[in-house]
Amino acid sequence: MQIDGRALAHDILVHLAADVGDLAQKGTIPTLAVILVGDDLGSRSYIKQKQKAAEQMGAKLILSHQQSDVSYQQIQSIIEKYNTNPAIHGIILQRPLPESLDAQSTALCSTILLSKDVDGFLPNSPYPVPVAEAVIAILRFVFAQLDTSVQLAQFDLWLKKQHIMVLGRGETAGEPIADALLKTGCKVTIVHSQTPNPNEVTKAADILINCVGKPNVVRRDNIKRGAILISVGLWRDSTGKLHGDYEEDDIKDVASFYTPTPGGVGPVNVAYLMANLVNAANKLL
Repeated sequence: MQIDGRALAHDILVHLAADVGDLAQKGTIPTLAVILVGDDLGSRSYIKQKQKAAEQMGAKLILSHQQSDVSYQQIQSIIEKYNTNPAIHGIILQRPLPESLDAQSTALCSTILLSKDVDGFLPNSPYPVPVAEAVIAILRFVFAQLDTSVQLAQFDLWLKKQHIMVLGRGETAGEPIADALLKTGCKVTIVHSQTPNPNEVTKAADILINCVGKPNVVRRDNIKRGAILISVGLWRDSTGKLHGDYEEDDIKDVASFYTPTPGGVGPVNVAYLMANLVNAANKLL
């Protein structure tokens, strides 16, 4: 069964729109500032999704688009301006950064105030990482589709019984997703480039969360029949079309549930980012 991430995201944003309306009556419009450096196509596409979601729920997005040769100090100055502006409730330095700044991305992000770290990546951030929240929400949806006998168990108990694997350990997806699941008490196996015989390992997964962003990492011959597949990793072909870590036509009759690309994890991820933004606006009242 294909999982419709756009429908899940729509329901979340409708709920958030009511909260934004309450804030607006108090004179506050949740506002997200995004700093984009360069012209990465993936980043521009993701920012458009954020803009659309913000508009849908009545929030605002401010984009600061800088050229690739912008200096560390200039970006730091922009962040500081947003840090001190009480009308800005969330700040995102869109990654990836150009090569000239990539090694300094962690240092730059660390200058964002914790109270405005709606991406949730900073140590001790008050906000959950949206992509991790999105994955758990998608798994809740899957649980709700299971037969009545399974539904008698609580979601948390069901999830703890699943053999969960996270494919990839990047700091913006695989790592925070695995951490969030571990905090719920789940047993999680992280599979990466140094894992011996990864194709054999993934065949044991009841839930396979794919965060690599390369073609055909997951195929019908290296997954378990009935597995739940969630594709987080993204890559673009020569025509600019987005793909996930598997081709849907290859796995759709083997997996029991799977997210498409696009329209799977991405919209739900953005919706939970917007939830963090609304939370930040409430805290900064």
